[in-house]
Amino acid sequence: MTTIVQASSTTNAFKSSNSLQAKRHTVASVTLGQEGTSDPNEARYWTQKLGLGSKQYDTSKNRFAHPRSLTLKPVRAAMVHKVLFGPPLSTTRPPLAVMGGPRVGLYGTGTTSAFNRALARRTASPFGESVDPDRQVQTGGHLALCGAFRNDGRLLAVGTDVGEIRVCDVTMRSTLSTLKETRLPIRSVEWFRNGQNILAAGDDAIARVWDLSSTDKGKPLLSLLGHGDVVRCTALWQNAGAKASTTDWSQLAMTGSYDHTIRVWNVADVQSEADNDRCIAVLSHDAPVEALCLMKSENPKVPVWLLSAGGRTIKVWNPVTGQCLSTVTTQHRKTITSLLAVIRSNENEDKTKTVAWRILTSSLDGVLEFHSWDAGTGALKHLYSTKVDESITSVAADEAGDRFAIGTTSGNVIVKTKGPNVELKKRLRDPKAGTFAFFQRGMNAEAGVGDFTVTAQGKKRKLRSFDIALKQFRYGDALDDALDTRRPRDVVAVLEELGKRRGLSAALANRDEEMLEPILSFTIRYITKPHFTGLLVGIAHKLIDIYGDVAGQSETIDELFAKLKNQVANECRAQQSLLQVVGHIDAIMATSEME
Repeated sequence: MTTIVQASSTTNAFKSSNSLQAKRHTVASVTLGQEGTSDPNEARYWTQKLGLGSKQYDTSKNRFAHPRSLTLKPVRAAMVHKVLFGPPLSTTRPPLAVMGGPRVGLYGTGTTSAFNRALARRTASPFGESVDPDRQVQTGGHLALCGAFRNDGRLLAVGTDVGEIRVCDVTMRSTLSTLKETRLPIRSVEWFRNGQNILAAGDDAIARVWDLSSTDKGKPLLSLLGHGDVVRCTALWQNAGAKASTTDWSQLAMTGSYDHTIRVWNVADVQSEADNDRCIAVLSHDAPVEALCLMKSENPKVPVWLLSAGGRTIKVWNPVTGQCLSTVTTQHRKTITSLLAVIRSNENEDKTKTVAWRILTSSLDGVLEFHSWDAGTGALKHLYSTKVDESITSVAADEAGDRFAIGTTSGNVIVKTKGPNVELKKRLRDPKAGTFAFFQRGMNAEAGVGDFTVTAQGKKRKLRSFDIALKQFRYGDALDDALDTRRPRDVVAVLEELGKRRGLSAALANRDEEMLEPILSFTIRYITKPHFTGLLVGIAHKLIDIYGDVAGQSETIDELFAKLKNQVANECRAQQSLLQVVGHIDAIMATSEME
């Protein structure tokens, strides 16, 4: 017999392109091996307050105060280059500016903004979550790459891909001034504190200081030369109380470049035409610098902390001396795109707030990492990481830390905001009758100016045993406890309460000889009392109806029923005698009146 064996194929099995791609990292794989411990309290805070995390930390039972989330779709398909919050103008909430494509979208600029209404909505809208910008600032058809709000929030400076810095009025949407000296893109824009000067830098590796009041819009006040590659980020530090000198700087500008360096410039006197000797320090980051961040210092030897992000590392600097005090290697898989300082506030039991700063980094891998910050030593420590489904290009947060905006490469902007405060959101209508809230009305009301305040004296009166039994719906035990007190008013009060609750039959039924004797004896003794007669006559009828069929089985109970019969008969004869006496008296009185 000949056995035929199939030869092995010399060609490889077909594999799809999706199977050949690298798997996306999950949050667990990102946080695994991270320097510093992952704090569950930190994860719980960002998840419950802002929805930045997985549902395993969302243990809040209050569904009213849950964080709100909104996804802003792009008007035109374009990557988001920059998102930022500005100072509030006509509303208590800060406006959001989104720079992606040839226009700048402004959200939340008015009291009737659809953006604010969508974030305040408790549940998702049945008509979808599509929210259009309240206003759009034109850039002349050029891509908007960066921007910055002035301190008062009325002006917005926008850098474009053709080297223009457009200063726009937020309320009127009009371009007030256009500054331009180069045709290369502008990557970063910063406002000076005086509101007149602007720091801008871009792909020509030159940082320029502009004056809005100048008549020559093509000539800057100052040009800072020295970088050998694209300038991607800038930062301004202005100390109003310091005097400009070689050791005590009042205004410093920092520029980060793709030449792996950060340069620190003295811009205290921008009106001076001398551009030489303004660079006071050159810091080497050893990677293309993508973002800069300034933090207040509690160290007397360091005027301000400078944080730089490039590649996958963060470095902490003293910008005056050029000393690198800390280097932190993050677990991002791709380049860090944003470096941001955010506030983490906790409300204590005494209504005071504890504020702590966190350093937030984002990357093209879609991961957000939160680090603790020490203003005295400049130390960073990883606390928590979370992940979104898209690559992140820019992150912004408002001053209070209540709202977050995340820009992505797809053009979507993910907005997260804290839920409303339950104590500030008072109930607008009266609670339903019979509920616990209905009986608690006015318990927390404060006394007015002309109100009299009555303070409770002494200890709170404890409930008696029959009151406790009534609260627990043990009607038979409540009646027995009241009979044990030997106080007729307490017994009658319990019987009246049982009548209101329709529980007399349940309390009187299912009694043996020992349990039936006390209520029969009480009825015999007090049935002739005028205050108790009306109630006890009904009790006697119920006892006869319940236990009339078992008469003759107990001598004691038969004797008590006989006594009850005699007591009622004697009372009826006495009443008849009294009626006869009343009749004789009425006849005598009538005769005397006739005479």
